[in-house]
Amino acid sequence: MGVELIQFLLVLAAVASGWLLGYFYRPKKRSHSSDDNASSYYKGLNYLLGEQAGAAVMTVINELPVNIETLPTHLALGNLMRSKGEVDGAIRIHQNLLSRPSLPKEKLYQVNLELARDYISAGLFDRAERLLRDVVDESPQYRSDALEHLQGIYQSEKEWDQAIAVALLRLPQRRWLKKSAAPTAAERAVECSLSHYHCEKAQPLLAAHDIKSASKELQMARSYDNDNVRAYLLLAKVAITQKKPQQALELLHSVIERQPAFAKEVLPLFREAFVDFGNRAGYLDALKRIAEKVSSTAFITECALQLAEQASSESALSYLYDAARKRPTIVLLLSVLDQQDSDVGQSAVLVTQLLDQLKAERPIYRCRHCGFSGQKLHWLCPSCEQWGTIAPIRGIQGD
Repeated sequence: MGVELIQFLLVLAAVASGWLLGYFYRPKKRSHSSDDNASSYYKGLNYLLGEQAGAAVMTVINELPVNIETLPTHLALGNLMRSKGEVDGAIRIHQNLLSRPSLPKEKLYQVNLELARDYISAGLFDRAERLLRDVVDESPQYRSDALEHLQGIYQSEKEWDQAIAVALLRLPQRRWLKKSAAPTAAERAVECSLSHYHCEKAQPLLAAHDIKSASKELQMARSYDNDNVRAYLLLAKVAITQKKPQQALELLHSVIERQPAFAKEVLPLFREAFVDFGNRAGYLDALKRIAEKVSSTAFITECALQLAEQASSESALSYLYDAARKRPTIVLLLSVLDQQDSDVGQSAVLVTQLLDQLKAERPIYRCRHCGFSGQKLHWLCPSCEQWGTIAPIRGIQGD
C-alpha cells in the first residue's frame, strides 16, 4: 500500500477519534464509563499513530469495552490494521469481538465477514471459506458480500467449477427466466466472469484434444458473454483443429466486427485458417479488405509481406507508404525502413534502433477498468482482478 494512502487512513482515523471523543464527552449524557471508553480509544490511537501496532491492538482488546456503541470503533481499527498490512492484529481484534456474546447475532455475522477478509489477506483461504459459507447460509444481510468473497477465493485457487456455482448464486432468478430487463453493471461483471471461467475450463480440454467437451464449455462461455473475444478465438482454434477453415474465418470476422482493437490477436489464427485453403491470392485479398476496414497495423504489415512475396518489394513499399500516410505508427515506420534497401545510411539505422527501443518500452495493452498496462494480454487484470477489461492500445505505436 502506498504511503499516501496510509497517511490518508491515519488522518481519517484521527478525524474519527475526534468525533468519537465529542460523542463520549457530550455534557447531557456524560458518565464515568464514557470517559473510560474515550480514554481507551485515544490511547489505542496514539499507539497506532506511533506505529506501535501490537500495543494498539492490546489496548483496544483489553481496555475498550465491546458493545453495540463501540462496535464501529473496533471494526474501524481492525480494518485499518488490515489495510496497513498488520493482518495478525486485525485478526485478534475481530476474534475478540466474536468471543463476546453481548453483540446481536446479525452484528456477529458482520464480524465474521471482516474476519474472513483478514484470512483472505493472510492467504488463509480455507479458514475464510468456512466463515463465508456460514454467512451465506445464515445471514441474508451479508450474503451478497460473502458470495463475492467466496467467488474470489475459488478464482484465486483456480477451482473453476466452484467459482461457477457461487457466481450463479449471485445472479437473480431472471437469469434462467425470460430476460425482460438489461443486467446491472454488477450482474454484467458476474456474467463476464462466468464466461471466462468456462474458457478456463476449455483450455486444458483443448490441450488434451477433448474437442467435444471444450466446444461445450466455449458455447457456455458465449451464452454468458457473446462479446467475449477469448471465446471466439478458442472456438476458431477448435474449428481449425477440426479442419473447418470457413467456420474459423467466420468466427474471426465476428471478432473484428465486434472488437476491431483485437485484430492483432486474430491475425495468427486468420493466417492458419487460410493455410488449409491453399489460396495465397485469396489470403492477400482478405488481408487487404480487413486492413482497409479497421486500419489494423498488424494486418497492414502482413499485407506488405505478402505483396513482397507475391509481387515485388516495390509494391510492398508503396503499399506501406500509403498506409503510413493515412495512419502513421511506429510499427508501420519500422516496416517501411525494413522494406527499403540495406544501404539506407547510418541515420536510418539509428532511427530504426530508436524506434525498436521505443516499441519495446511502451505498453501494448491497457485495462479499461483500472488503467493497468503492460506488454502481455491478460484476460484477468492482475491489478483490479476484473475479467475481460484489458484490450490492445490503439495509438501511435500501432494496433
